[in-house]
Formats: sequence, C-alpha cells, structure tokens
Amino acid sequence: MLVPNEDVAMHVSKIVSRRGEKEYCSYLVRRSFRVNGKVKHETISNISKLPLAAIEAVSLALSKKSVVEAGSEFEITRSLRHGSVALLRSLATSSGLIDALGPKGPKRDLILALIIAQSLRPSSKLAHVNYLATTTLPSDLDLGDFDADDCYEALDYLLNQQSAIESRLVSAHIGKGSMLLYDLSSSYMEGTKCPLSRYGYSRDKKRHKLQIEYGVLATKEGLPLAVKVFPGNTSDLASFAEIVEDLKSTHNLTKVIIVGDRGMFSSANIDKLHQVDPGYLYVSALRSVQIRSLVEQGSIQLGLFDEVDLMEISAHPDYPGERLVVCKNGELGRRRSHERSNLLEVASAKLDKLKASVASGKIKDPAAIGRRIESALSSTKMSKHIKVDVALSSFDYCIDPESVAKEAALDGIYVIRTTVDEAELDSAEVVEAYKNLANVERAFRSLKTIDVNVRPVRHYLEDRVRAHVFLCTLSAHLLHHARSRLAPLTFRDTEVPTHESPVAKKHVSASAKAKVAAKVNQEGVPVTSLRTLFDELDTLTRNTCLIPGTDVTFTKTSIPTDIQRRAFELIGSKIPR
Repeated sequence: MLVPNEDVAMHVSKIVSRRGEKEYCSYLVRRSFRVNGKVKHETISNISKLPLAAIEAVSLALSKKSVVEAGSEFEITRSLRHGSVALLRSLATSSGLIDALGPKGPKRDLILALIIAQSLRPSSKLAHVNYLATTTLPSDLDLGDFDADDCYEALDYLLNQQSAIESRLVSAHIGKGSMLLYDLSSSYMEGTKCPLSRYGYSRDKKRHKLQIEYGVLATKEGLPLAVKVFPGNTSDLASFAEIVEDLKSTHNLTKVIIVGDRGMFSSANIDKLHQVDPGYLYVSALRSVQIRSLVEQGSIQLGLFDEVDLMEISAHPDYPGERLVVCKNGELGRRRSHERSNLLEVASAKLDKLKASVASGKIKDPAAIGRRIESALSSTKMSKHIKVDVALSSFDYCIDPESVAKEAALDGIYVIRTTVDEAELDSAEVVEAYKNLANVERAFRSLKTIDVNVRPVRHYLEDRVRAHVFLCTLSAHLLHHARSRLAPLTFRDTEVPTHESPVAKKHVSASAKAKVAAKVNQEGVPVTSLRTLFDELDTLTRNTCLIPGTDVTFTKTSIPTDIQRRAFELIGSKIPR
C-alpha cells in the first residue's frame, strides 16, 4: 500500500449505501491524495457511532474551522412558553385529573391540552390551536400537527366520556355522607341557532340575549365535579330534579348531603328529593315570608337574640322531619338597614320629582301618574313601604313607618333548614355548611369571568355547547387546585382564623393582611395574583438554539427564577427540562 505524506489534510466523508429497501449511512475520517494522477482515499477511522453533533464538530475541526462549545455561542431560532403549561400538566397529574380523563390516547391528550389552554388563555378553539403552537405542550404530549377540526373531534370524545369522567371525580373527592354543593347559573349565547338557547332569567344581566343554564355540583370547598346543561328557560325545580336523578343513577351515591340556596329547596323540590331517595339529605334556608310567619306564630322570639346569635327549633309542625337553625348576624342587619334607608331616600327623591310635575299641571291623568309611580319605584323595590294617593291632577305619598319597622325587626335574621341529624351536624356545623355555598359562588365567578370565561358561548350544535361547558368546568377544577397549591405565592389567605360564632362574618387572617400589605410572603418571596404568577411562569421558556455556521441545533430551557422554582416545589414536581 502506498503511504501518503503526513501533512495531507483529513476530512469527514459521508458514505450512503443501500441493502434492499434499507439505507445505511456511515461517517469516515479520511485522507485523500494522488498517486500517478489518480485520487486515492485512506480511511483513518469510522466515527459513525458518535452523536451527530460530535461528528459535525470533528468535521469542523478537520476543516480548520473553530469549534464552538454548545451553549456558549449560539443563536436562538425559536422560544416556546414552557413554565405555565408544564406546571398545569404536572398539577393535572398530581391532582388526579389526568387519571379521571381516562386512558392515554391522542384524543385524551388533546383534551388535556385544551383544558390547560382554556385555563390560561380562555378563547375559541381556533385561538387555542394558535396559542398551543407557542408552547411546549404539543411536543411534550406528542400531539403532532392538529387544527380546529381536531379540537372539535376531541370535544365530541369528551362529551361521550362525561359520565365516566364525572364519576371518577366524584369517587375521588366525595365519600359516603359527604356534602355536595349545588347551584344553577346561566350564560348568554352568540347566535340563535342552538336548540338550547332560550330567553330566561339572565344572571348575566343580558335580558336581550338568548342563554343556556347549567347546574354545577361541587365539594364543600367549591371544587367543581360535575355539570349539567339545560335550556335557558329551565326552572330550578326541573334542573334540580335531573341533577338528583343523575346522582342516583350515574354516580351511585346513596347518602349525600346536598347544600343549596333557598330557591332550590321549595316544597316541590323537597318532595321530589324524597321520591328519588330518602337517603339524600339537604341543607338550605327559608324564604323571608316563611321567617315572618314563624315570628308571627311566636316560634321565633326576637328578644332571645339579645343574648345569643344562634338557636335551634328541633320540631315544628310546618316543617316535619327538619331542624330549623335560627341565626342573627348583627353586621348583616346593620347593612340591610343602611341599604333600606338609602333606597327609601332614592325612591322619595323620584316621587318628589313626580309630585312637582303633577303640581305644575304637566301630568293630570291618574293612569299616567300611576305608570310614573310604578316606573319610579321599580328600581328600588320600595313600593311595599310607600303609600300613595292618586287622583285627577293630584298625587301625594308617605312612607309607612309600620311596614318599615316590621321589616327592620327581621334585619340580619335568617333560618337554615336541614334534615341532617344532630349527631352528624350540630347547629354550628349546619350554619357552616350553608355558608359554604359562598365557595360554589366563587367557583361560578371563576368559571364565568375571572379565570375560565365560559361566556359568551359561540357554538350552536347542542352537543358542542354541552362539551364546551364541561371543558370549562374541568378547567375550573384544575384552577381550583392551582389556587390552593400556589396560595403561598399569591394573595390568597392560607390561614383560616377561628371564630367564636359560626354566624359572625369570616375575617381575613393577620398573616394574609401582612402579605397583602408587604406584597411578600413570610419567606420573603414576592406575591402576586394567580394570573400574574402564570405570566411569570411563561417567561420560563424552552429555546431551540443553532450553532453559527452549522446545521447543528439543540434545545435549552432558560434558568428558572426563584419564584418559578418555588411554584413547581409547591405542586410537588420538578421543572421538566
């Protein structure tokens, strides 16, 4: 064999060969030289088993080009949001939500991505596709390419799995004898084609808009577990009846304490509850008319509230099988008295203006005067306390002190009704159970405005509307866990102060007040709102880097800040690098 000169330059050659349908690629370090006018090659080493980046580095070195250490000098070709989506994905795993969604698969993983997108950037499904493309979630979940049509197919899958998912969530968070909070709300619709769209009582104050209604079941802490969508004109009775039957047939719950507001537990609803299963117990409240009747009967003696703020009526003929817990909240009473005084002042000002118009002769017809009176009092709802005297070209009014005094005597008084035995819940615990309804109201605020933004509903297919509302409920479920776990980094109170009486208003703890005032927690870490914390987490990015002068790329995650690192610690997860 002819030996070439030692100073002949070496290089890396890429050799491609085929064997059948398979293609093989080899990388050889060679020296090339001429012998008698012919080019010869000498193989120095086979480096095919080295990583591609190392092969590229050897090629650069042999070409007498400088080899750049990866990470020291490079160009960032792409940055993807990583922190917030990675945190919620880890939280979905640790909280059990991902297990409730069912076995792993492309549609389940896309549903998880949509839940996280709805939690972070509530919008349309097309907007979700565009947002997720700016995050690391599609690659981490191995979603591949997907579009809005794939999202709609995933929604159809989600609706088919709703009963199974809700049953898993109920089983995970509700035990025998546990409490379930239930409330009904509505959201307005865009468009008129959806069969569920109806005109009804608009809790969004959008009376000119068609709407849907939905009832949410939640734990006593306000964690949403299940949702059912109804046409926009569905009554409380009809929605409640369906929810109770679902509890019995779908979720197989035999003994549950259902907590609902006073409108939910009418006599008809209570009869329906007993027909479905007498094992279902409830906690609710009486209406003001019913409370006034108890006072007039002498069952409630107002003088006793000079010494106590809580007393129980264990057996009353009008409420067989129920316990009545009578409460008086002094602070609530003072607030109602102040509101009534303000409303009476507003009503009086409007009536004085009308009285002047009548006296000047501008309005003479008694029917026209009556319509003006009705219009003036409709906003204040104080007509029950005002006596009017209307005649031709004449109008006068006066406030009825007896009516005002009669209502003022009940200021701050409310009565809670329950079928739960005293051995399970004493009077104080019954009051706490009813006041927990504030938690489900907070869940609705999260669902409708603050976090998930279920409204307006833009779908018009009935099943898509149901799937959209369920997706939003799962997002609210995930965010409830996020608020709880990340509370040390937000303004949320982490220490619930004890109260001498369950009737008294709950106050913020001293530590929470200090946290809000100083904008830092006890560890000295800055605190923010949950949304601002998610924005902070979004600055934790995964970057695609390119070595200049080469085709070599690599990914590198930005160095997490102390707050980002602490957020992952609070949910019990390491930062996926």
